[in-house]
Amino acid sequence: MRKNAKAASVIAGVDGPTSVFLLTNDKSKPTLKQRIHRFRYGLRKKRAEKIINANEHHTMEEVLAFATNECGLVECGSEDSELREEYEDLRASFLIRFQPDLLGEYAMMPKLESHEPEALREHMQKVQEQIQRAKDVPKELFDIDYHKLNGKCEKNDESFFVLIETKYGYIGGSAAGDGAIKKLKKSMIRLYKYYGVTQDDIDNRTERYRDLVSELCR
Repeated sequence: MRKNAKAASVIAGVDGPTSVFLLTNDKSKPTLKQRIHRFRYGLRKKRAEKIINANEHHTMEEVLAFATNECGLVECGSEDSELREEYEDLRASFLIRFQPDLLGEYAMMPKLESHEPEALREHMQKVQEQIQRAKDVPKELFDIDYHKLNGKCEKNDESFFVLIETKYGYIGGSAAGDGAIKKLKKSMIRLYKYYGVTQDDIDNRTERYRDLVSELCR
């Protein structure tokens, strides 16, 4: 493995089941670098919002077909070693978000009251218990339509993956290496632009609209 190898993951629509805690000083002011970054992002966001229109939008099933027919991505088969685990993690994440009533006492997680190490450990333990309970829910009660597609870089052996879930409108991906990361970003932009938005999405600033804006600003 190259020492300068890079990796990137692009998660859109829905976060995975892993919780991340950022401990910050609320009284601290943003640094100059952070203020410049926010200013530049704001400019990119304004430009992205100006070019978005509702003239063309498609279903997730059409996005999946577009990914294979027009973007040259190849769907991974059942022999992919990571496919089953990724599917289970994403199914649990979607169940927690969209149908938590199936989790009984684990439907609502208690609020984290303290950032003390012991409180964090206890909270993470409850999160893991919730995830496991979600995985234990039978697929007959809740399931997703998950697809993992492989992409290749023409100039080297680097590869990337695009993840598409058609029922709940999820598009994500992962890549390792500079070339693969660039190809993944281009593919994600093509897929999100093809997915598009309706006028209702634009008027109400829906999650679908926000995801498109975020991807165009990336």
